[in-house]
Amino acid sequence: MCSKITTGNRWLRHLSAAIAFCLCVAAAAQERLAARPDNAGEFHLVRDGKPACVIVTAVSPTPAARLAALELQTHIMKMTGVEIPLQNEAEVDEGGARILVGDTAGTRALGILQEDFADQEYLIAFRENNLIITGLDWIDTPENRNAPGRQTLGQFRARIDYWQTAGVPDREPLEIELPGLYDNHGTSHAAYHFLDYYCGVRWYGPTEIHVITPRYDNLSVKREDVRRAPALKHRNALSSGMWPIMRGQWGGFYQSRPNLELFWRRLRLGGEPWMANHTITQRSIPAAMNDPEIQAHGQARGFGLCFTHPKAVELIAGFARHYFDGGTDLPVDTYAVGDYFAVVPEDVWYFCNCESCQALLDKGSSDGDGLFASSRASEYWFSFVNAVAREVGKTHPDKWIATLAYWNYSHPPKTFPMEPNVSVAPCLHICEYPMNMAVRENDRKLYQAWQAATDAPMFMWNYYHLPMEAGLIQGWKCFPHIMLRQTAGVARRFANEGVRGIFICGEQDQLEYYVMVRLWDDPSLDTGTMVDEFFNLYFGAAAEPMKRFYETIEEIVCNPDNYPAGAVMQNADIAWSHLGTSERMRRLGALMKSAETRAATDAEKARVSFWRQGIWQWMLDGRAEYEARHR
Repeated sequence: MCSKITTGNRWLRHLSAAIAFCLCVAAAAQERLAARPDNAGEFHLVRDGKPACVIVTAVSPTPAARLAALELQTHIMKMTGVEIPLQNEAEVDEGGARILVGDTAGTRALGILQEDFADQEYLIAFRENNLIITGLDWIDTPENRNAPGRQTLGQFRARIDYWQTAGVPDREPLEIELPGLYDNHGTSHAAYHFLDYYCGVRWYGPTEIHVITPRYDNLSVKREDVRRAPALKHRNALSSGMWPIMRGQWGGFYQSRPNLELFWRRLRLGGEPWMANHTITQRSIPAAMNDPEIQAHGQARGFGLCFTHPKAVELIAGFARHYFDGGTDLPVDTYAVGDYFAVVPEDVWYFCNCESCQALLDKGSSDGDGLFASSRASEYWFSFVNAVAREVGKTHPDKWIATLAYWNYSHPPKTFPMEPNVSVAPCLHICEYPMNMAVRENDRKLYQAWQAATDAPMFMWNYYHLPMEAGLIQGWKCFPHIMLRQTAGVARRFANEGVRGIFICGEQDQLEYYVMVRLWDDPSLDTGTMVDEFFNLYFGAAAEPMKRFYETIEEIVCNPDNYPAGAVMQNADIAWSHLGTSERMRRLGALMKSAETRAATDAEKARVSFWRQGIWQWMLDGRAEYEARHR
């Protein structure tokens, strides 16, 4: 049974059926605690234009609880026009209905304790006259604030003016520190789950025009308990060029860093701290610069070590031990955070020519030959990773050596097993799946091989950089690379199959991004339902032509027959000679014009205009540039 929402007569006229259906489907997918006798009926938040409860936090709430309380108060105010009082437990009067947010004396009296929550777990519960919104939270102590790491967790604890960022600019500035993306913030997860599944709020972007806020005269919710945690423990679709901080097509979506920081938290991004990237560089191991014995022999470019030399193993293992012992003075280019210390060679890699290294390189297999993701160097590289892991495991058996399965060491080694304390992140080229069956099949094989090769936590590095990155570098505009259903399929699969976390390298469009991160949290959600809901809620009267516009682009991109023989990705000519043909552009233009004609409200018009600029104008410019080159 889905959460029931009691509303007045101002609910947006064209959306009631769609939102009711989607809330039922989504709520039914959640894990729930058994119903209790005192949970019968509804919990009232707003009745007859007045608050029906108060929001209560601890006297010194966690950053997550403070944000959760503010977000509950603000969104309820926007939905109903009524501001529910926000008080700490030393101020609130006894009696009356309360929303207990975070760890409070009230939640502890009800037997709800922080120590009983698992990592990232949260709870929405109804007990007598109380609605409980809580979860496992990071506690602000000197020890927690100064946790070691080359990439410190502190840099992910942004400060914002809450009222300005949340779209209430007429209030006095209120500076708060947001809960760290890689700190536990279960209480804010619980608040966003409540606003999403119980109240119908949707965050489709970082500014007010992209937020769907239902309108209610009265607001009450069915007393149904939820206790859960996100399916994927590390959820990284953040900076480094992906949507919405794009230099290209969607660049206008990025309004301000505070808006983006709040948006990421509303989508429940972050999670368990993990990082892996290229770490063995001239800057990261300066000691090796004075020891030619362990430098790669005969290397013409870049920088590397002799990865079979015991002193190289000792050097890198020493850095890892130093970090795990609490050391903070780590070299530049070191990636170490939480329980993970990354060991990855330089991206421009020329192998050591010594006899020992060449002997291991000669054992490389033919897996993936002819493709970027091969196994030519897997025996060589992973023998070094294993050697480092064995040394670190002697002193820190509960920690992990993180590495990538990338380039010519993408597949697992065949001649030895991986050490149990090595956490591998395969690098998969998701963006090529629609048109490159060879890449897709090779990725499938290496992913399944790694699943069989290790029981350690598996992370993913998923590429979405093409064709946008190539176009931006080379100075041409790509045909929009929309592949939502491909993305949804792999996101659901990875979450269901126990992948620990995913890092996105690249970007998706607005809707593809939203669907992907929602599936990271809950892979049981239905893709079609989310897509239909988005177009109905976001575009309203213009939903039908905008959906056809979007899905037409997706069909063009994801049909391999639309690419010339042998092509595996767009280039400046394929984008507009094979994909964005003049006939297709006419059809798409007619759909965009229809949407602009149908859009009824100011919000609908603004959203259609946003897509016109972000997608359609980009396409018009790309097509015009192509035609100018071929006159």
